Amino acid sequence: MVERCTVCQRLMPKNQKEPLKPHELPELPWYKLGVDIFELKGRSFLLTVDYFSKYPEVQQIPDKAASTVIGKLKAVFARHGIPMDIISDHVPFASSEVRQCAKDWGITWKYSSPGYLQSNGMAERAIKTIKLMLKKAEQAKMDPHLALLSLRNTPVTGLGHSPAELLMGRVLRSTLPIASGALKPKHPEDVKKRLVQQQKKQAHYYNLHAKPLSVIQPGSVVRMETSQGWKPAVVMEKRPEPRSYNIVASSGQTYRRNRRHMRTTKDEDLTGVVEEVEGDATEETIQNDKNDLTRSNCGG
Repeated sequence: MVERCTVCQRLMPKNQKEPLKPHELPELPWYKLGVDIFELKGRSFLLTVDYFSKYPEVQQIPDKAASTVIGKLKAVFARHGIPMDIISDHVPFASSEVRQCAKDWGITWKYSSPGYLQSNGMAERAIKTIKLMLKKAEQAKMDPHLALLSLRNTPVTGLGHSPAELLMGRVLRSTLPIASGALKPKHPEDVKKRLVQQQKKQAHYYNLHAKPLSVIQPGSVVRMETSQGWKPAVVMEKRPEPRSYNIVASSGQTYRRNRRHMRTTKDEDLTGVVEEVEGDATEETIQNDKNDLTRSNCGG
C-alpha cells in the first residue's frame, strides 16, 4: 500500500548509505587533484588538494568567475606541475572556458554528482580542515600562512610523513627549530601501499552501516529527491561515472543525479509519465544544485 501511495512516496525519508566507493589512488604525487571553492567570513577561497600527498593549496579569490579560477589554477600548476586528472563539482568548473583550459593543458576533468558532496570527498575533507585551521589562527592571532605551513608539515594520519614530504620529498623549514639534516630530501617508499590499506580500513567501517542499492534501468519510472519531497522522473541513461544517472523530470528538464537521490516506485498514479516526459525532454540540461536543488544551467 505504501509503495503505491503517491503522498507516501513523495514524503519518504532519504535513501540509505551505499557501500563506500573510494577514488582510485594515483601512482605519483600531483597526478590527481580535488578542487573546490569554499566561503569563510564573507570571503571566497579556491582549494586545490593532491590525492596522493594530501598537500593543500589555498588561494583567496575576488569572485567565482571562470577566468578568475583558471588564472589561480594556472599559478598552482606553474609551481607543482600539470596534473593528469582533476575532480570537482560543476559550478564554475563545468564552464566552457574551464573545459577548454583543461583540453589545452592535457587535463582530464571529472565532475561529482550534483548534490552529492561525498563524491568529491577529498576536497570536502580538506575544506573542513582548512576552515578549522583558519578559525584557530584568527582566534590565536597567528599568521594564517604559518598555520598553513604547519599543516603541510604535519604527518598524514597512518603514514608518518607530511604532505610536504610526500609531494616534495622534504620537510619545509618553519619557525620551529630543526636540524639542517632533517631538511634534506627524503623519498618515502611504499606510500601508495599504505594509502590503499588506510583506504580499505576506512571503507570497512563505513560499510558496516551501508548496503548497495539496485541498478536502475533506462526507461524506469522513479522518484527524485528534492527539497519539496520525492518527485516523479524517468531514467534516461546510466552515466559512465559510478552510480550516476541522467533523469528527466515531469517538467521535461534533464538532471544528473546519484543513485542515492532516486527511489524506485510502484505508484500507479505515475502511469503514462514515461510518454509525457519523453515527449517534453527535447534537449539535455544537466542541473547542478547542492542543497535546495534549485535550477541553474551549469553544464557538465
